[in-house]
Amino acid sequence: MTLRHFILCTAAAALAACSNSSTKDTDTASNETVAAQAETMEIVWEDLMPIGEEALLAEMYSDYYEELEARMIQDAQRLQEAGKNQTEFDLGSISEGSANDTMEQIGTFNVVESLNGTKVRIPGYVVPLDFNAESEHKEFLLVPYCGACLHTPPPPPNQILFVKANPAAKGANIYYPV
Repeated sequence: MTLRHFILCTAAAALAACSNSSTKDTDTASNETVAAQAETMEIVWEDLMPIGEEALLAEMYSDYYEELEARMIQDAQRLQEAGKNQTEFDLGSISEGSANDTMEQIGTFNVVESLNGTKVRIPGYVVPLDFNAESEHKEFLLVPYCGACLHTPPPPPNQILFVKANPAAKGANIYYPV
């Protein structure tokens, strides 16, 4: 199975967990839910990373922040020199859409192959990609922490699940886990 199949299976499990469907026969629905939960493996985000991936990720973050600190020190020194010489100084403003208007993605696409095809339940936060008048989402990202779409750096690629819901899932408050 491919990563795409794994992501779709995981997304289906997430949708099943947060779906707000109603049925006329509550007992039947309750029994089906219990049976579905018995077949579902509950996992956490770290379970999506192969052995050794967490150490690799920690090293990548450490390198990223060391480079960022070095750039900030260099820019501060350049700014200080420009102030002494009373010259105009531009730290290199970044125009929206320019080649420098990027956010570094830290992490890998490595996955745990043994989870392919497994029905899982995983807590996460919704990052909507679309919605309709009823606040339903057909496509969204499921991420490990609130605000993942705004923070730098974003979660690693193997920690972002793309969900295609059919039927559309009722929109959850993005500040609460599903």
